[in-house]
Amino acid sequence: MPQTLGNPALWAFTEAQVLVYMLTMMRLGGMIATMPGFGQTRVAMQVRVILVVMLTLIVAPAAGRPVTPVLGMYDLVAVMLLEFSAGLLMGLAVAWIIDTVTFAGQLMDTQMGFSFVQFLDPISAHPVAISGSLLSQVTMILILVSGLHHQMIRALVESYRILPMGRPMAVNPALVLTQMGQILVKGFQLAFPILFTLFMVDFIAGLAGKFMPQLHLITLTFPVKIALGLTLLGILLREFSPWIQPLFEAAPREALRLLVSHG
Repeated sequence: MPQTLGNPALWAFTEAQVLVYMLTMMRLGGMIATMPGFGQTRVAMQVRVILVVMLTLIVAPAAGRPVTPVLGMYDLVAVMLLEFSAGLLMGLAVAWIIDTVTFAGQLMDTQMGFSFVQFLDPISAHPVAISGSLLSQVTMILILVSGLHHQMIRALVESYRILPMGRPMAVNPALVLTQMGQILVKGFQLAFPILFTLFMVDFIAGLAGKFMPQLHLITLTFPVKIALGLTLLGILLREFSPWIQPLFEAAPREALRLLVSHG
């Protein structure tokens, strides 16, 4: 064996580098797994693997070394799980935005009478109604146009500074629940104009039914609610980008805050 290859220091350095790349791949893989559009089952597994490997080659030099020594198989598995969990939590900061608009779309569809129309959403790979799928696909386009996926990669690099490789996360469960609660709050806020308008249609129809019982209110109000709902949805889409942009800007910051929040 050549003298260079027989040098133990060379192999120790190589082993350390392999460990860094492996652990970087775990955190990246966790984030990609929960990132909307990139980690869904409709994206070919080969594409996802290639994406994670290529990003690992870019990010690993800035990731640093594990803060705790990895002395055996059990230590390696524990650190890999920690890194994967950190990536999952970061990806959820973006996935929750998709969940917010999907929830708002479900509320709209229930009021407009579209909730019984279900088809497979290409973003979430789950059955959704019309408005929910439309809003989630528009959101995914805006994510790509706004460069949020690039910002999340920068946030992941920054995460190695505030949460070094191998250090356990100090997650505050109350903060996670608060972030999940924002799905309901923001979703209701987005759907409120349509919900309120269609509620007023039902209210007026109810009053009309008291004075004119012979009217077939379901036959009359159903097309009115659809027409009003679609009109308001079109107006909402015009203002959708300014409304959702603050959520995009806050996502990388919230992802980092979730990793280091203290109870």
